[in-house]
Amino acid sequence: MLLLAGLAWTASAAGAEPVVQRREPPLGEAISLRATGKLDPKLVPECSALWPSPTQPGVFWTLSDSGAKPRITPVRADGSRVVGPGGYWDGPMLRGATNVDWEAIAGDERGQMVVGDVGNNVSRRKELAFYLFREPVAGTTEAADVRKVTFAWPDQTAFPDPELAHDCEAMFLLRGKLYLLTKHRRDTLTDLWRADLPTNGDRATLTKLGRFDIGGMVTDACLSPDRTRLAVLTYRNVWVFDLPAAGEDFFRGRALYAPLSPPVLSFQLEGCAWVDSANLLLGSEQGDLFRLPLTQLREVK
Repeated sequence: MLLLAGLAWTASAAGAEPVVQRREPPLGEAISLRATGKLDPKLVPECSALWPSPTQPGVFWTLSDSGAKPRITPVRADGSRVVGPGGYWDGPMLRGATNVDWEAIAGDERGQMVVGDVGNNVSRRKELAFYLFREPVAGTTEAADVRKVTFAWPDQTAFPDPELAHDCEAMFLLRGKLYLLTKHRRDTLTDLWRADLPTNGDRATLTKLGRFDIGGMVTDACLSPDRTRLAVLTYRNVWVFDLPAAGEDFFRGRALYAPLSPPVLSFQLEGCAWVDSANLLLGSEQGDLFRLPLTQLREVK
C-alpha cells in the first residue's frame, strides 16, 4: 500500500491566505487542437483524467466521473483499447470504492496509484476521499487491496461555498507527497494544497501552500517522465513549470504557456499526461485525444 510521510500542520495553513503569485503569459493566438485519437464512449463515458503507466509502456490510465462505475481504464494514446492476456482489457474495478465524483488520478514511478474522489462542483461535499492501491497488472479485473483515506477542506465553512472555490480535478505525486490544485468558478486562481496521508488511519491532513493565477479552471496536472516539470491544464490553456530541486515553490521556475482552442464539440479538456519528454497528451470529456508538442508552447518571461 501507498505510505506517504505525514507532516504537521503549518502555521501558514491556519493563518492568512497566501499571496497570489502571478506570471505574465506571452501574447499569441490559441493553438487549434486537432484530435489524434478517440476513446470508446461505452468504455470511457467521460474522460476526466489521464496518467501514464510507469510499468506498462504506451498505456495511459483514465476514468469517468460522477455516477460511473468505480473502474480505472487502460487506453493507448490513440484511444485504442489495451490487450491483456485474455483479450481486450477494460481495466479493474476498485473493490469497496464508490465513484461519487472521481476527477483525478495520479501515481509515482514505482506504480503506486491514487484515485481522487475530489469533485465538488457546487462545493456541497463535506467529505472527500482518496483511493490508494498498487497499479494493476495487465488482465486484472479487480483491484482488491484498496485503501480509502478521507479528507475535508480545512478552510471551508459553508456548504455550499458561495465562492465555489473548493472543487478539485488535479493532483500529482512528487517525492512521496500528494498535492492538489483546486478549480475555482468565480476567479482564475488555483490553490496548491499538500495532502499528508497517514501511515496508519484513514484521515488525511491538508495544508495550503500557495495560490497562483492560472488564468482559468484547473482540470488536470501531471509530472514529466523525469519528474522535473509540472504541466497544469485548464479548459483553455496549459502551463509547464520547471520544478525546484527541493521545496514546494512550484510556480516560480522557468515556465512555458499556450492558450488552447479545442473543437467546439470537444470543449471540456480534462485530461493531461506526458507521452514523453517532448509531448503532452490531452483528453476531452467528450472522448477526443490531442497530442501537443512542447515546441508549440511559448516561454513565460
